[in-house]
Amino acid sequence: MTALTIGAFLSLSGKHARFGRQARLGLEIWHAANPALNLLIRDDHSDPAVLRAGFRDLADDCDLLLGPYSTHLTRTAARLAAEHDRLLWNHGGSGDDVEASHPGHLISILTPTSQYATPFLHHLATTNPAPLCIVTGKGSFGRQVSDGAEATARSLGLSTVRLGPEDNLTSVDLTQPWALLCAGAFE
Repeated sequence: MTALTIGAFLSLSGKHARFGRQARLGLEIWHAANPALNLLIRDDHSDPAVLRAGFRDLADDCDLLLGPYSTHLTRTAARLAAEHDRLLWNHGGSGDDVEASHPGHLISILTPTSQYATPFLHHLATTNPAPLCIVTGKGSFGRQVSDGAEATARSLGLSTVRLGPEDNLTSVDLTQPWALLCAGAFE
C-alpha cells in the first residue's frame, strides 16, 4: 500500500505568517501521530502570485490538498483547484463567497463568515435581549461578520446600532444595558 501524501500551501512568511505557522505546527503534530503519511508544506508567502506559481507542482505531488489561510488566498486556491480538476479541503478561508465558488472542487470545514455570530445572537435574544452595538473593523472579513450579525439580530427581534472603525459610541444610548459585538481582522 502506498502512503497517502497530504499537501498544503501555508503562509509561513508574509502578513498571514502567524496563522500559517500555527497550521503547520498542527499538521506536523498530526503527522507525528500518523507517520505513515507524507506531509508536503509549501510557503505561499501570503501572496496569491506565489500560490499560483507553485500550485500545479504541489497538486501533482499529493493525494489530498489542503487550502491556505485567508479568504483571499483560498479564493485563488479554489479557482486553481477547479482549473486543474483537483479537490481542495478549505480550512482557512471563511468568506461567504468561498463556499459556493467552485462546486465539486472545494470542501469547506469552516462556518461561513456571515454566520460566525449566530450562536451568540441566539443566546442574547433568549437570555438578555438588550440592544446590540456592532462595531466593524476595516476590511471585508469584519464587514461580512457584521452584515451577517446585523441580519440575524434583526430577524431575532434585536435592535442594532452599527459603527465603523472611525465611529465613536455617541450613537449608542449608554444609559441602558446593551451588548457589544466587534468584528475585524487579526492581521
